[in-house]
Amino acid sequence: MASQAQVEVKEISPRPGVTLRFVYAKAENPVAAAVLFQGGPGAIGIFPNGSMRVESFLSGGAHRFTQNGISVVIPDVPSDRRTLDEFRDSPEHAQDNAALIAFLREQSKVPVWAIGTSNGSLSAAAASTHLKEKGPDGLVLTSTVTSAPVVAAHSVMLAPLHEVKVPILLVHHKQDGCRVTPYDAMPGLMAALKSAKKVELITEDGGSAIGNPCHTGYHQFLGTEAAVTKDIADWIKRYQSGAAKGS
Repeated sequence: MASQAQVEVKEISPRPGVTLRFVYAKAENPVAAAVLFQGGPGAIGIFPNGSMRVESFLSGGAHRFTQNGISVVIPDVPSDRRTLDEFRDSPEHAQDNAALIAFLREQSKVPVWAIGTSNGSLSAAAASTHLKEKGPDGLVLTSTVTSAPVVAAHSVMLAPLHEVKVPILLVHHKQDGCRVTPYDAMPGLMAALKSAKKVELITEDGGSAIGNPCHTGYHQFLGTEAAVTKDIADWIKRYQSGAAKGS
């Protein structure tokens, strides 16, 4: 097993008067890098030692991704926001994310992906639609919100998905019990991504259903976090290898 990467806490100023704190973990020999977008309200509470008030599938995934060759940044909410509610599809959020993507590109000359879970899928998709060529080289959307009957849910459909041109991987548990992330919405989501270079779905199974169906359990790949992370990393590596060969 690869050695664990050192986790660092960093801050940047992506907009005048605004700071953005994030965790950075670099893989030993990275083949890719990624911004990991937390779901829910997006506030993870990063402490100076790199620990977090909220750790879930992505926010707690620094070592899992680096062990699979992917360097990551995991951002908190910017200093002018308490949450990312009503903010994920905004130009200001995209500007913040452009700074994170630029940071990763300065660290290593590897493709940069945006990986979002649940509400975080909208942040990832919006980074592509707002930023275009300055945005991510690819997207991974996990446990994606596709409907928003409640205020706290932010559907990925708010972004103009037909404008996304980069490759996209969807990862969804077939028994996800959260009512805003139904598995049977995946065909419609794939159809909406009609301009993407590639769209593929990985259906996950197994794990545990324990806890709130929208905060843990199958929705957060409880009990299968390492396997799901490897599935994501392996797909990214396969895609990049194929793209490099022109296939």
